[in-house]
Amino acid sequence: MLKSLVETLNHTFTLFFVFPSIVVIGMYLTIKLKGLQLTHLKHSFSVLFRKEDGKEGNISRFGAITSILAGNFGTGNISGMAVAIATGGPGALIWMWVMAFFGAVIQYASCVLGVMYRHKTSSGEYVGGPMYYLRDGLGMKKVASLFAIFTIFGSITAGNFAQINSVTLPFQTLGFNPLYCSLAIAGLVGMVLFGGIQRIAQFASFIVPLMALMYLGAGIVVLFLHADKILPALKTMFDHAFGLSSFVGGALGAGVFKAMTTGFDRGLFATDAGTGIVPIIQSSTRSKHPASDGMTTLLTPFLVMLICMVTGLVLMVTDAWLTPGLQSTNMVTFAFSKGLHSPLGGYIVMVALFLFAYTTILAWAYCGEKALGFLIGAERGRWFRIGFIALIPLSNFMQVGIIWSLSDAAIILMLMGNLVGIMRLSGRVFSSTKEFQLASRAK
Repeated sequence: MLKSLVETLNHTFTLFFVFPSIVVIGMYLTIKLKGLQLTHLKHSFSVLFRKEDGKEGNISRFGAITSILAGNFGTGNISGMAVAIATGGPGALIWMWVMAFFGAVIQYASCVLGVMYRHKTSSGEYVGGPMYYLRDGLGMKKVASLFAIFTIFGSITAGNFAQINSVTLPFQTLGFNPLYCSLAIAGLVGMVLFGGIQRIAQFASFIVPLMALMYLGAGIVVLFLHADKILPALKTMFDHAFGLSSFVGGALGAGVFKAMTTGFDRGLFATDAGTGIVPIIQSSTRSKHPASDGMTTLLTPFLVMLICMVTGLVLMVTDAWLTPGLQSTNMVTFAFSKGLHSPLGGYIVMVALFLFAYTTILAWAYCGEKALGFLIGAERGRWFRIGFIALIPLSNFMQVGIIWSLSDAAIILMLMGNLVGIMRLSGRVFSSTKEFQLASRAK
């Protein structure tokens, strides 16, 4: 009953608010910023290899980017793709790309504002995010507090329950007790989390590139071995996305809307673009200029979608998405094992899933802590770490469908609050961008 109610509300909000809002606001920002999410990708990429030039902040730009990717590279990129295809069909993957394209420029705007309105605490830590620019930029204290509450809710559901549930599922099939697995993860999370954003960034800088290369490498090998099926798989995606397939032809509207809403739900979950957690993390970076800091994050939604697309294609070229009885992570482990003609494929997925979930948990825990700190003070907000870790085993007693539905609801609520701030303060984003571009040309 609860699952059906939340799912219905989520799809209604996605169809009548999330989809039109992201498209309209994303198109408006894209036009005003002259396609910045594409034209400045080179700047975003170059920062990975550029010597640090910012001074005020707690972590390097590379640390910020890998910390953002740590939050983005979660179970949404692996098990979330199985959920997307099972729920909305292969066409959902195409709509995820639409979401990522417009989400990237929305994320840019939120990061510019996050750095612009950030604060320095008494302990010397920089904090920022939508709750700060909603309060200080617009004077919307109640909306800012609501956003902080939604962020706490999101960190517990999307950043905790969804990650733990997905990562323990394949280990359970191997005979491991999921409760013991979650307790072990809780201990590992505490080891890094209590070191603050600096330790999270240091860990992310080391582990994120390795885990992404390992998973992508395995996926590319599978696609190479099934190269003849890639183009038909892509055609199937487009057919289902726009109702061109005879399979959805009889229910054109319902089929397309289902693919669209599912794609946007999963795209939001996978990239976090526009939800507001990226500017919370980015606000800790050693800053040179708000616009420059925003541009460094343009690459992350597209890197996340690369992982998602590889996962989706692997599911399709191996026909795992058509195999009955498979759901969530189990569908992906089956696809990689079948694709590599070896159980090694499944083990690679489980290792990657564990690392993806682990880093995502750390990033979301940090965001939840900063949200609570906004409400009750930075020092008292640190108690969130203990509560967050204590809740990790709880996901083992919840149904998969309820967890994903609650996670989607939390992310949609965060998006709603953040979009208000972005649109009302878009003029500040445009002026900051123009100022930075003029200064860059003058050099």
